[in-house]
This record gives sequence, C-alpha cells and structure tokens, in this order.
Amino acid sequence: MRIVISGATGSIGSMLMERLSPFHDVLGLGRDQTKLNTMGRLFEMSSCTLGSEEFERMVAQADCFIHCAAFAAPRGKASEFQKNVQIVHDMLPVLAKNDVFTIFVSSASVFDAMPRQTAMTSPTIRPKALYSKSKFDAEQAVMTSSYENWTGLRPRAVIGRGDTTVRPRLETLIRRNSVLIPGRGDALLDYTCRENFLDCVEAAIDAGPQGAFLNVSNGDPRTFKRLITTYAKHVHNITNVRHVPMLPLRVMATLFPTDGINHYSLDQVSKAMVLDLSETTQRLNWHPNQSLEQCLEGLL
Repeated sequence: MRIVISGATGSIGSMLMERLSPFHDVLGLGRDQTKLNTMGRLFEMSSCTLGSEEFERMVAQADCFIHCAAFAAPRGKASEFQKNVQIVHDMLPVLAKNDVFTIFVSSASVFDAMPRQTAMTSPTIRPKALYSKSKFDAEQAVMTSSYENWTGLRPRAVIGRGDTTVRPRLETLIRRNSVLIPGRGDALLDYTCRENFLDCVEAAIDAGPQGAFLNVSNGDPRTFKRLITTYAKHVHNITNVRHVPMLPLRVMATLFPTDGINHYSLDQVSKAMVLDLSETTQRLNWHPNQSLEQCLEGLL
C-alpha cells in the first residue's frame, strides 16, 4: 500500500513512519530540512507545500494519506494557528479530486470548551485557546465539505518512545528530586500510549472511510497526580511530591505568560478530560492494549 504522511518529522508523524514503513510503501512529508535529512537515511522523505500541484502529484497515486501536520504550541500568533485550518481547506479539493482515502489526525483539545462532568463524545462548543480553536475549525472544514473518503482520529496526549510533545511538558515539572504538581492534581485525565495510537491508525486504515472523527485514548483515565508520579517513578525513580498552589500560577500566567506557565498548559493538567471510546471501538474494531506502565518501560 502506498501511504503519504504529512508532518512526518513531527512527534506523531515520525512514530507513524517507523510503524508503517516496514510493511508499506511510505512517503513522509515535512518542512524541517534538518529532520528531513536525518530521517531520509531511513525513510523516503520529501518537502512540499500541502495543497500544491507538487502535493497533488504525490498523493494522486497514494492509497492512503495521513494528515498529521499542524502548528502545535501552548502560545503563538493567531496567524500561525490559522494555518492549521487553511491547510485543510487547501488540501480538500485535491483529496476529493483524486479520491484519496485520508486519515485526519486531530486532537482531543477540540473538547476544551465543553463541560467536563461526563465523558466526551463530540464537541459542540468552539474553544477559545488558539490551538484548540484551530483543530476544532479544521474538523468543521472536513465535516462540512463534500469530501467523503476520510476518517478522523482525536488522540489525547500521545506519550511513548519518540514523543517530543507530552514528555517534555512532564519533564518541566520534575525538579531535582521532586515532582511539582500544580494545584491538587486531582483532575481525571485521559492519555494515549504510543502503541495504542499506532494500532488505532492501522485499524483505521483497515476499516476504511468512516466520515467521522473518533476519540482515541488508553481508556484508563487517571488523576494528573497519579499520571506524573507514575512517570517520575518509572523514568527517574523519583517519588517525592511537592504541590504548587494554583492561584499564584494563574496570576503568573496572566501577567507574565511563558511556554511553561500559561493558562492553556495549566488547563490541560487541572481540568478533567475523559473521552468516550465506544464509537471508536465499534467502528474500527480496536481496543487499547498497552498500559501506561508498559509504555513507560519503553522510555528507559
């Protein structure tokens, strides 16, 4: 099977390159020339503008296109995040014209404005945070288009070997011999282990177009305190915990926001986020198998 992956030099994209390349004819697309050169020693890599004529030539012969490319950051300019939406608008006519089966990798951040008392199914309220809003708008662009040959996946916090997004954020909360926990750390949170996400993508390829965005997680939500202490114990053998009051952190996030301390990042660890996986398991015949502890063993 010929598979083209956008954002192949990123965290999730590079995981997919490694998983799929031994079994399929895979082309990875990216913009970071240094990473393209490095990954090019192992994989077929290329650089192009998504939605361009060059892009069309690359996907026209593909059996599957997996769209992972996105600007993801806790802070940034609105114009940078808007590109996440514009790219989808630019690609849709090309994908529809060539009838390429596409897997759109979205994010559970689309639920950020939703009430947190129950498990999330489908978002109905547009988020305010720039990244979350861009992923919500990108989903809407796909769902309201005439293009039908697609499936969307919404993973939450993919962690594991090769992760360059979630793990660095956890590492910022480990100082010397202690784990710093903002607030009480009692928010119940879903997460997704690397192998479970990759299994889900393969299941989506096998299942074919669903015309829906499907939630992805480990199905084993834990409090943030339990999540980060499990991580610290397995990876660093650190068990000491120090709670940091939330109020001064919120003040700092308002007055002097940084990449480490900002309202978006604080919300991610202090507000519950549990996903309903029932539709995903039913449609894709997929179930998460890798536990958090097994996943963390792969980081040692």
